[in-house]
Amino acid sequence: MLGEIVLRDVTPAGGDRQPLDTAFLERALREHLLGTALFSFADAGAGPVAGLRVQIATEAVEVGTKGEAHARVALRLETRPDDAPGAVSFDLAGAGTEPYAIPRGGSPAVRAAVFRGLVLRIAGDLIEDLAARRRLADGPVAAVEAALQTDGGPLREEAIRAVGERRLAAEAPLLLKLLGDPDEPTRDAALGSLIALGDRRAVTELARTRSLRDRHEMRKIIEAIAILGGQEADDYLSFVAATHDDDDIRAAAAAARARLQRREAEAGTAK
Repeated sequence: MLGEIVLRDVTPAGGDRQPLDTAFLERALREHLLGTALFSFADAGAGPVAGLRVQIATEAVEVGTKGEAHARVALRLETRPDDAPGAVSFDLAGAGTEPYAIPRGGSPAVRAAVFRGLVLRIAGDLIEDLAARRRLADGPVAAVEAALQTDGGPLREEAIRAVGERRLAAEAPLLLKLLGDPDEPTRDAALGSLIALGDRRAVTELARTRSLRDRHEMRKIIEAIAILGGQEADDYLSFVAATHDDDDIRAAAAAARARLQRREAEAGTAK
């Protein structure tokens, strides 16, 4: 449920701070958030309540009869209590500009309207992004699947993480393909979710596609393969520990293999 919304002007001291109608902005942002259908009005004592913190910085640049409004908006949405089912915490920020004409006699009223619209536009885009991210966290699986099919960007990365967090094992084949993506954050997110799923097919894919010469990647792969475990993981770590041309990588692989074997021995004893 949606609770308090707090707006704060964080324009640096000495900057061109613009007067903002905070009451109007608060009402407009509340309506926008409620319009996402992810929140309802807060009822006392009824489940977690989401609070929104909004920081706004503004600047106006005017030359002759032309002006340009600059604004940056940062949103923080978090629910209390933070350990309640469905609790969320998101931080998003965005910036934008808007040109305007300066009327004869000055621009205070014009500027105020331009900045109000600019801040609402930036904040509205952030709220839509926030809503999309929350749908990935606890909305329909179809929302995760749709975001995974996009060309990239933060939302797809969030969807990749959601696969692991929500244990959506049916999406694992796509994550296996993304282990070869040219974008490192995408590869890392896919690997993290496959580890969360415990999908040992990732061992085969990593051993097949990653170059042994890439030391940066090798350190991540060694750790991931050790966590995933299994005979293929043991064989791969044994191979790297015996044959790699870098002493540190060989040592890391040997240590990872020892951890894997110890963990699996303990698991076998516990059965």
